Amino acid sequence: MFRILAICCFLLGALFVFEPATAMAQEQMVEFSSAPQQNIEMADTLRQDGKIYVVVAVLLTVLAGVLFYLIALDRKVGRLEKQLKDEYVNR
Repeated sequence: MFRILAICCFLLGALFVFEPATAMAQEQMVEFSSAPQQNIEMADTLRQDGKIYVVVAVLLTVLAGVLFYLIALDRKVGRLEKQLKDEYVNR
């Protein structure tokens, strides 16, 4: 259980650490690109309306739900393994 939690925390930490670097790399790529820039209207509209925060909140909620489900599942599997081990030893 703790391994899953540690891995998730590590991945989230790595995401926050490397996110600014990737943002700068993308900005540099746009500056050096000779191709015409495309405007993404949906992203601009979401940012202007402040709805991008709703999208981020929903994504974080879903990810938190998956994380809690994995932790609960790991606990159940651990209990079953312990039960099977105890039954095998007590034969």
